Amino acid sequence: MKICTKCNVAKLFTDFSRNSKTKDGLQHHCKACKLAYQRANPRRVALVKKYYEQNREACIQRSITSQQKKREYYNAKMRKWVAENRERHLQTRREYYARNAAEDIARVRRRQGRIRDTSPLTQAERAEIDGIYMFCKVFSGFEVDHIVPLNGELVCGLHVPTNLQALSIRENRIKGNTFKE
Repeated sequence: MKICTKCNVAKLFTDFSRNSKTKDGLQHHCKACKLAYQRANPRRVALVKKYYEQNREACIQRSITSQQKKREYYNAKMRKWVAENRERHLQTRREYYARNAAEDIARVRRRQGRIRDTSPLTQAERAEIDGIYMFCKVFSGFEVDHIVPLNGELVCGLHVPTNLQALSIRENRIKGNTFKE
């Protein structure tokens, strides 16, 4: 039980919204009092939106700075949620793909186009690339990784045998689209 600071009534913890900055992790006001405040002050939402529109760049920069400070925390939290809600996560991804299939297909085609734009490969180089992909198919748990990413921020690599490696799925996900010397 927790006492709402607005109505001074003891209520269940489920009657309070979360707030990570407080000791108990809950808001000071109960959900009912907060809703009553929002209904009594409809201009508040409009003022917040207006402030955001006038200071959009500053708000975005504050958000980015805050997230960069807590990047590892957010990543761990997201991984934990996905592990606990696997089916819901997969369903959400399926729904997203159904709504945005054209964008997703365009992204894949752009990437494939980047792969096709590389210099012509010899038969031996193609066989070597096919061998790396075959290894990853035979031994589940491995993925083909571009050592220097095809679409990196600082550098862009090529789809050639010397730029490919087989990594475990976990290592490849951790590495992402980055280049580490």
